[in-house]
Amino acid sequence: MSRRIRKTKAGKETPSQPANIRVARNRGLERTSLMQWLAQHRAALRAALSQLGGHRIGSMVNVLVIGLALALPLLLDHAVRNLAQVGGALDEQRDITVFLDPALDRAAVDVAMRELHAIAGIASIRRRTPEQGLSDLRQLPGFEAAATALDRNPLPWVALVTPADAVEQGDLVARLEVVAGVDLVQHDAVWRERLDRILSLLRRVVYVLAGLLGVGAMLLIANAIRIDVMARREEISIVSLLGGSDAYVRRPFLYGGALYGVLGAIAAIVLLWAVHLAVRDPVAALSVTYAADFRLSTPNLASSAAALAVGLVLGWIGALVAATLQLLSDRAD
Repeated sequence: MSRRIRKTKAGKETPSQPANIRVARNRGLERTSLMQWLAQHRAALRAALSQLGGHRIGSMVNVLVIGLALALPLLLDHAVRNLAQVGGALDEQRDITVFLDPALDRAAVDVAMRELHAIAGIASIRRRTPEQGLSDLRQLPGFEAAATALDRNPLPWVALVTPADAVEQGDLVARLEVVAGVDLVQHDAVWRERLDRILSLLRRVVYVLAGLLGVGAMLLIANAIRIDVMARREEISIVSLLGGSDAYVRRPFLYGGALYGVLGAIAAIVLLWAVHLAVRDPVAALSVTYAADFRLSTPNLASSAAALAVGLVLGWIGALVAATLQLLSDRAD
């Protein structure tokens, strides 16, 4: 092959360098302007969208699978948040219920009430008569007929004790139990403690499942991007021969992985709302049967935003790993 000859200042003729060598050298010296950088990213985004649109069925299946993987942690987190609301309602009900002996007469009840007021660590005491208790019983669903059929009122006097803020409720319960005339002291601290531990365990389960399913979603995205890289192997070879850098070659695939992650997160959020709307009314109807006014809270916006961010990051990382490894494997071959 003949080479073009050029003259130097000294008059000597030297062979000129091939064009591809000059391009390779100049490419490392030139700086990309901001407008060129933005144009390259817009072109990469369009290429990623075109790739997703060209394989609509496969892309849709991948997005739905990713959405299912990300939806399960969102659903569990939503359930835990609503259970925490139940625990918060229990925390607000700090009253200790003291049932007096049903055999006490009015004078003995007054004596027992004075002894209860004398105990330290009590913020207030509310007295409930047997008639008030029977009236509340009639208002409960299913108990109206039974309460009407009673020939006498079997309910005792009740003292609703509100503990002071800094008092140890276990010690207060022990002091209430030894008061003369007290038949039973009901305290829900044990149940609240159990509920808190259950919620803590469920939160840990949510974190573990989120991590495992997130890795699974990332591997799914990486496999989809690897298939795309293999399908465009000849195109990538031509771009590399024309001077395209590895970053330039990887950029459309990174956008593709990010799109997979974001679309999967959107599908997970839609599924979360669909499940919430499907079970909201049955949960409200169930709470009415227990004389409660519990309503499911709407899905947390912060969790939805976090799902979008996590999907974006997982898609980008999966695409980066898959594209880099596949390019290295192609070069080795």
